[in-house]
Amino acid sequence: MTKLKTIFFAASALALLGVSACKDPSDGTGGGTGAPPDAPFVEGGASLILSPDKLDITVKGTTADGTSVTVEGCTETTLISGIETVLHAKGSLVILKGKITSLDCSVNRLNSLNVQGLTALQVLSCVGNRLTELNVQGLTALKELVCWGNQLNSLNVQGLTALQVLNCFGNRLTELNVQGLTALQVLNCSGNRLTALNVQGLIALQTLNCFANQLTALNVQGLTALKELLCGENQLNADAFKKLFNDLPVRAYSDNASCYLYTERTDDTEGNHTYFSAPPDLSDAFNNAKTVKKWKMYKVDADGYGVRI
Repeated sequence: MTKLKTIFFAASALALLGVSACKDPSDGTGGGTGAPPDAPFVEGGASLILSPDKLDITVKGTTADGTSVTVEGCTETTLISGIETVLHAKGSLVILKGKITSLDCSVNRLNSLNVQGLTALQVLSCVGNRLTELNVQGLTALKELVCWGNQLNSLNVQGLTALQVLNCFGNRLTELNVQGLTALQVLNCSGNRLTALNVQGLIALQTLNCFANQLTALNVQGLTALKELLCGENQLNADAFKKLFNDLPVRAYSDNASCYLYTERTDDTEGNHTYFSAPPDLSDAFNNAKTVKKWKMYKVDADGYGVRI
C-alpha cells in the first residue's frame, strides 16, 4: 500500500490557511464585503493591495543581478535579493521595484496583485491569498506559476510558452485553456469547477492532476511524456476510462508511471466509474494499460492512502 498523503498536501495546507479543500472551494481564503481596489500597474515593478487586517506581510524577491528590491509603502525601503523578509506596511498599497525574476508573496491575505511590470519574471508564487483575478499576460519569461488557494474565477495563461509548472489548485475556475503551452511539464488544476480540459499537444507534460473537477472525458492521446495522472472525483464513466486506458503512452517499469482513478474517502464526492473487471472491453483496456504499458493503477482508500488495483 502506497501512502498518498503527498498528493493531498495542498488540501492539508489549504486547511491550515482556512481555505476549503473541497472540489468547489468557493470561499477562498477569506471573506469580506465589497470589492477591493485593483492593484495599479507599476513600470518595472509589482504592486500589492493588502487586507486592512494584515499589514505585516512576508515577501521574497530575487533579482537577476542580485541587487536589492526597492520597497515603497513600508517602514522598510529595500529587500535583500533572495531573502524572505517581513515588511511592515504603512497602508494598503505596497510597491516592489527591481529586476525581479522570482517573487513569492504567498499567505499574505492579498486582495489584489499586479505583476504586469515585471517583464523578466520567471517564477511567481502567490499561494493562499484572496485574489479573485491574476493577470499574467505578456510575462513570456514565466516558467513557474503557483497560485493555488485563491478565489480565481478565470486564469489566462495563453502565450506563456516558457511555462513549465502551473499549479492553480483550489480556485473557482470553470475553464482553463492550456493550448500551446508546449514546455509545460506539470499541471495541477485539481479542486476547481472544470467541465472540460484540453491537454492535446502538451508534448512535455509529465504530471497531470485534474482531481476533483467535473470532467466527463479526458483525452491523453499523444502525451508521450506523461508519467503521472490523477483524475479521481470527476464524472468519468466506463467508456471514458476505456478510451483513457487505450490512449495512455507506453512506459518502462523504471518510469514508475502511476494513475489514480477514484477515491473512497467519505468526505469527498466520487462520480467516476470504479469497477474495471467488466465489461470485457474495459477490462481488457485496463489490464493492457497495466501489463503492456506498465502503468500502476491506484485508488485512494478511505484513509487517504493509495492502494494498487
